Amino acid sequence: MRTLAISLGNTSLFGGVFVDDRLSRTFRLAHGELHRLPAQVGKSIDAAAVCSVVPALTARVVTRIRRTWRIQPGMLTADTAHGLTIRYRRPRELGTDRLAAALGARALYPRRHVIVVDCGTATTVTALHRDGRLLGGAILPGVTLWVDALAVRTAQLPRIAPRRPRTAVGRSPMEAIASGVFFGHLGAVRELVARVRRESFGRGAAIVVGTGGHAPLFGHDGLFDALVPDLVLRGLHVFAASRKVS
Repeated sequence: MRTLAISLGNTSLFGGVFVDDRLSRTFRLAHGELHRLPAQVGKSIDAAAVCSVVPALTARVVTRIRRTWRIQPGMLTADTAHGLTIRYRRPRELGTDRLAAALGARALYPRRHVIVVDCGTATTVTALHRDGRLLGGAILPGVTLWVDALAVRTAQLPRIAPRRPRTAVGRSPMEAIASGVFFGHLGAVRELVARVRRESFGRGAAIVVGTGGHAPLFGHDGLFDALVPDLVLRGLHVFAASRKVS
């Protein structure tokens, strides 16, 4: 059984192919590279699941899958059967990438409280109760948006690639920006995780799972209990499997 999982994000398309329950490959494509999808995936696909936070591109991805592999992909939304209870006031406003990540976290850590930190274009913090309630969380600009804001809204500060600096005391504009972006983001997320944990679970223990393209930046700073870069894809695979059973 070969299953295609695709998360269409603000910056790129993140995809993977599962062979039965094993994730055999992952790939990223820019929004303008959808024509490369068949080459990344291969000829044979039995099922597909998609989540998207870019409505303008969703139909193009679904059409590409349908025409290439002659299957109808399952679209993960707040309204589809997924097994979680979304506690947003308006569940349809929850990003489906956060929903997919929560499904992946629940599959990896059943009957445990989980806080998912997804470090992408935006950084999101999502609280998942062990009983399957997705309680909500927080959203803040991701590290690249911090960098972009400084480069665009100031006259002399350069654009840098986010990285982990060796010291917080920068001795050049580039070093100072690297320090501010990295340690500032680390501190902001750490504070949000602490508050979300306290407000959601009281004194109960919760596993903090990091995912997303920028999560490895913070992988050695004690922020996460586990780093699962493909968590969203794993959640989509769970969703695809549940559709087949139902």
